[in-house]
Amino acid sequence: MSAPAAEVPPAPWRSRVEAVLWWHRATPAARAALPGSLAGRSGLPVTIGGMIAYREGPVGPYAEVFGAPVMLRGGVALSHVAFMAVDSVPSRAGGRGNWALPKELARFEGRVGAAGRAAARGDGWAVAVRTTVRARGVPAWLRFAAAQVWADGTVRSFTVTLRGRARIARAAVRHDETSALSAWLVAGEHPAVAVSGVQLVSAVRPG
Repeated sequence: MSAPAAEVPPAPWRSRVEAVLWWHRATPAARAALPGSLAGRSGLPVTIGGMIAYREGPVGPYAEVFGAPVMLRGGVALSHVAFMAVDSVPSRAGGRGNWALPKELARFEGRVGAAGRAAARGDGWAVAVRTTVRARGVPAWLRFAAAQVWADGTVRSFTVTLRGRARIARAAVRHDETSALSAWLVAGEHPAVAVSGVQLVSAVRPG
C-alpha cells in the first residue's frame, strides 16, 4: 500500500471518482485558522465539504473526506483545503508533495461518494454523512480552484475539474462538535450534489 515519495506520480492526476459535495456557512474558527498569507483575502462565508471514492487513478482506489473554506480573489472564486484525510499512504504522499494538501490518514466505512451512509475516523475526530440523492442525473462540468501554502510560505494554486453526471442531493453531516473537525465541517442537513465521472487535478502554479 505504501510507496516511497519519489515514486508518487507527479501532477496532473486523472481519476475516476464518485463524489458527494456539500456546502454550508463557514465558521468563525475557519476564518481565524487560515494561514497568515491567506487571511487577508476577502472571503465568502461558505465552506465546501466532500466525501469522494476514487475508483481508478494514479495511486489506485482510495477514499477521501475534506473541508475547504471558500475565498475570493479578483472576482475568481477559489478555496483553501484546510482539512483532508484519506485511507491511502501513496495518496497522502502525493497530496502533500504535489499540492501541499494537509492529508492525514483515516479509516472509512460505508458508501463513500454515493447515496446512503458513509463514515470516516481519524486521530481525534470522526464524521458520518448520510446522503439522499434524486434519481435523475444530468451531464455536469464542475471546476474548483484551491490555494495552498507551502513550507517556505509560498502560495500556489491548482484546479480540480469534474466531468460526468450530477444529481441533486442532501447531506446530513454528523460529528463531535468538540473535535478540531468542527472548525471546518458544520453538523446538520446541507444542500449537496452527487457526481460520478472523471476528475482532473492540475499541477500547481504561482498564487
